[in-house]
Amino acid sequence: MTNPTWWRRNRLWLLMLAPLLLLAVATSSFRLVTLYLPWEWSRPTVAHAPTGTLRHQFLGSDDVRREREVTVTIVSARSVPSSDGILPAPGAALWQIELEFVASPDQILQFCTIELADAAGPRYGNQGGKVDADGEPTFANALQFCVPEDAPGPTLESFTGQLVPSPEERPATWRLTYALGLPSDAEPTELRIGWDRPEYLVLQLP
Repeated sequence: MTNPTWWRRNRLWLLMLAPLLLLAVATSSFRLVTLYLPWEWSRPTVAHAPTGTLRHQFLGSDDVRREREVTVTIVSARSVPSSDGILPAPGAALWQIELEFVASPDQILQFCTIELADAAGPRYGNQGGKVDADGEPTFANALQFCVPEDAPGPTLESFTGQLVPSPEERPATWRLTYALGLPSDAEPTELRIGWDRPEYLVLQLP
């Protein structure tokens, strides 16, 4: 049993401990919000449907803050035996996703991250679960090309920050197809797409 004398002798320190603990919690929360979360996909816009619109501000490599608004629709999502010469790796399934994008031609939308997620929470992106026709693993970047190749719209040079105009005006609506490798027993329920952390769009598979 604790000695009452100890409590009396240390009551001043105990009183000081409470605000110190509050300060520590506040500092941790500040660091989480300002230092860590902006570098993660931490601010979802959940559509609860196969179609949704992402609206947010982002800071480009030229240090200019811009507005982005893009509507994305899952046209189809299905497991396929192959897609454009890509096969599922052993133990994996290949999911082919067709997306429709709607955005103003002046929006910067060149690269995005696309992931499928199942009800249990795991997310599967572009980097694994796929092999080529010879059975060799495909080495892919996490980023996907999310605009028409011949009319990508304006782009930003990564190192110089220079704004590069599109060779021709991007259409207001376009469609692209992607192939993602998932574990063969995964059952995806939603698609996540984002351009600049921390904001991203969550769509329900049709």
